[in-house]
Amino acid sequence: MFDKLNKYFFQKRAQKYLNENERDRRFVNYNKAKTILLLFESDYSEKNVNIRKMMSQMQQDGKKVSAWGFINKKEVSTSILPDFRILHHKQTDFFQKPLISYINELEGQEFDLLIDLSLNILLPLQYIVLYARASCKTGIHKSDLSLYDFLLDVENLTVPIEGTEFMETPVDENYLYDQIIFYLKSIQTTD
Repeated sequence: MFDKLNKYFFQKRAQKYLNENERDRRFVNYNKAKTILLLFESDYSEKNVNIRKMMSQMQQDGKKVSAWGFINKKEVSTSILPDFRILHHKQTDFFQKPLISYINELEGQEFDLLIDLSLNILLPLQYIVLYARASCKTGIHKSDLSLYDFLLDVENLTVPIEGTEFMETPVDENYLYDQIIFYLKSIQTTD
């Protein structure tokens, strides 16, 4: 019941925020992006090896990368760093909105590109997508709100499992990252 209520309040808050705050949207391809905000759902052990590899790869490409994750736990053992943090329940309010200090910090930074690698609807991350000041926001289709500028629709994506007639959805954060980066590198703009 609380999940439905929280989603309802998020929808209302998000729609109001989007109506009242005009955002300068523009497509930013990977080569032109200098600053990137990477959002992810943390693994339970908080190691996030794949996310750290992605960050390292982008940093090698000359990008300044910040990664914000969320884990469905009451406490985390990972320390909060300027470029890597994992939020948890104690850092959100009753409606799963990140505390105002995190929202203020987020609104004080500007990013060329926001890449949301979360596969599930996590309201704390959805709030971060809403409030982050990024020229171009990318992710997968999760709701009818226009939070993203560039969407991947992976809902109907399936591939056959070898040796069987069953189909499997191969979508994970690595697949999503590879696809988003592929398209961001492939699309060329004339601006």
